[in-house]
Order: sequence, then C-alpha cells, then structure tokens
Amino acid sequence: MNPQARLAVMRQDFERLLEMSDPLLDLDWRPTEQQRLVYVRLAERVLNEIDRFETLERRNLLKEGRLQSYVSGSLLLFIREQITPRFGALRTALDRLDPEGATVRHLLDELSEPRKATGRVKRTFESGIEQIESLLDRNPDWEDDHDFVPDTAYEVIDSQLIDFCPDLWLERADELVPIRTNKRDVLLPIHVRLRIDELYKAYVFGCWLSVLALTRAILEYAILDNLHKFAIEASWPALGRDMKGKEKRLLQLIDEIGTHVPELRDSMKRVRDYGNDYLHPKKSRVSKEMLLQRQAAAKDALFAMVGVVEGLYLAQRPV
Repeated sequence: MNPQARLAVMRQDFERLLEMSDPLLDLDWRPTEQQRLVYVRLAERVLNEIDRFETLERRNLLKEGRLQSYVSGSLLLFIREQITPRFGALRTALDRLDPEGATVRHLLDELSEPRKATGRVKRTFESGIEQIESLLDRNPDWEDDHDFVPDTAYEVIDSQLIDFCPDLWLERADELVPIRTNKRDVLLPIHVRLRIDELYKAYVFGCWLSVLALTRAILEYAILDNLHKFAIEASWPALGRDMKGKEKRLLQLIDEIGTHVPELRDSMKRVRDYGNDYLHPKKSRVSKEMLLQRQAAAKDALFAMVGVVEGLYLAQRPV
C-alpha cells in the first residue's frame, strides 16, 4: 500500500476514534471494556502510521534533499487541523487506557529516538584517514601517483573555522521536516525553494545567525507571493505626484494577511521579531545576552517558518 493510501486509511481510523472520544475534550472518558479495546487499537494504528510517514519524509529529505512532501489536499488539511493538534493528547489517552502497553511504547520510543552526537561518525572519518596513511606508508613507491591527501583531510577535520562535527550535523538533520504540499509535482517558487534549501543547510551546519536571517527572508517572500489570493496590495496607494505608492512594511503585511489566516499570525510575527532582534541588535546588555540564545531562537524560527510557508501556500482564496 502506498503512503497516500495508508494515510487515507489512518484518517478513517482517526474519524472512528473521534466518534468514540475526542482526546482533547473527553479527558475522563470511562469506556466499556469493548470500547477500550477498540479505542486502543485505533489509537495505536493512527500514531504508528503518522510516525511511519514522518520517518519516510525525513529519510527522503536527508538522503534525496526532498524539501517538499506531497499529501493529497483534503487529507493534508485533516492532518494539520485535526490530528496534529491532538497528537500529544491522543498519546496521553492511549497510555491511560492501556497502561501495560505504555511501558512497551515508551521502550520503543527510546529505541527509535533521533541520533545523538556520540562522536562515532567523526571517529569513523579519522580511522579512514589513518588507514590511508598506513596504506601509503606501506607503499612508498606510489609517491604522488594516488588520489589520497590525508594531511589535507586532517586540515579539514582539525579546522576551527570549518568545525567538522558530522555527528552534530546528522543529529540536526534528523530534526528537519519538509514543507508539505497538496499539489503533486508542483514546486514552491524558486526564490522560496532555494532559500529553504540554504536555510536547512545553515541549520545543519550550525550557522545560527544565517538561519535567523533566512527565515525572515523566506517569510517575506512567501507573504509577497501569496498576497494576490487575499486581494492585498504590497504597496500603499500612490499619493500626489508619486506615480508609485510606498511599499508596506512587513509588519503591516503580516497584520493584513493575518486577518485571513489568523492561525499563522503569531508565527509570522515571531519569525519577523527574531530577524529584527538578531540582525538589527541594539547596544545593550540584553542584546548581547541574546546572542547566547541564538541556537534555540534559530530552531524555533525555522519550525515556525515551516508552518507559515505550508499554511500560506495551502490557504484558499476567500469566497
């Protein structure tokens, strides 16, 4: 069964589950034994299927650089509006109704946790270079007739500028998620897609200020690219002798577009504020202290931006 078909079945399971009890509302629901068994089975299938699909998305992003993930229209909206807000509550409800199974689920969670930076990947690179050095020492007659440069490789690994930390790179790459779209084979606009590609690379390699700058730039591009859907002008009306009206500030555009997609307003403002705070710092103690928090800010800004870009391109024209 292909991923889309599996998600469609998962939606049916979730709708059946909601008919029995909404995990956000029925916190003290006391089902019969038969109801409990059915609910537990449905909840496990839903959670497992979402986890399976997200794992596939991350694998495609890491291995193939797929910045976008296709999910059919109504199904994508259902996941965003119905499942995602209830995901944590559903897991809590499942553990409450099936405490014995909770132990096994938590154990499986620990086994499938994202990779942590243990240093093993870097040591693998170092061991490989050592093997090459040993090979060259055993074959001095090779002289320069080979393609190996272990001394130069060590320059990369030991460089304080390059900061060669492949274990951390993989750990951060595992955190990234693609932009979901409901249009098959339709790419995001090139000026958005290229910046997202660079943004993800900047995040993986720990360039936190670059992440904060790019998230703000992507936000602005995505907003400008979607204004037409809401009949919003990017500039103020021309006045007097001015043939062209003054361009609206980003905050004004956020306020205007936020009336049509209010669920995105806070995220849009947060991404904008991060950009302003870190790219236009003030000479103050608070501003200097913020630099120490730039990694956490970059992560929050990135994931807020993903939600905003998804939401803006999924938004429909007002009727």
